[in-house]
Amino acid sequence: MLAPSGKSETTANPVDLFKKNDILMFSQKPINYIESVKKDGYHLANSVLITSPDKQGREIGTLLLDTESFEINLSEGGYSITNGFIVHFDELTLLLIFEKVHPKPEIVVFGLGKRSRVLSEQNKRFMSNLGIQLELGDSKNAAKIFDLLATERPGVIGALLLPPNI
Repeated sequence: MLAPSGKSETTANPVDLFKKNDILMFSQKPINYIESVKKDGYHLANSVLITSPDKQGREIGTLLLDTESFEINLSEGGYSITNGFIVHFDELTLLLIFEKVHPKPEIVVFGLGKRSRVLSEQNKRFMSNLGIQLELGDSKNAAKIFDLLATERPGVIGALLLPPNI
């Protein structure tokens, strides 16, 4: 049976509509693509699972640069949250990596934990002085933003993600 003229046939499965409109479906995914965000960490496409707390009870963050993924020990004062809302990363222990790495990422995605928060003005200035643009969000949405940007523009995107349970 044909659809009436001027009408198009609809698909029975709504997921097929999303697949049909996925412009990045055939793009090469980066090695450190975030496959899923777990309640306590991240599962990456390179089969790495980063969870927090780790077996020693330390808070562990995730740093993604180019094709590399790193676990970051956050238990030693690498960040603070003021009033439950303003996240500040220690520039000498955590953000200094963005000054040292070459080439510098054009954009760094910051995942600020389990809810919406803001990055401290001092951290924003530090990154701006390096010529790096910022994308901010809670950790779950920041992971999605990272995946999209890293797929569209490989090699120029980085991410610093607090665990999704902080």
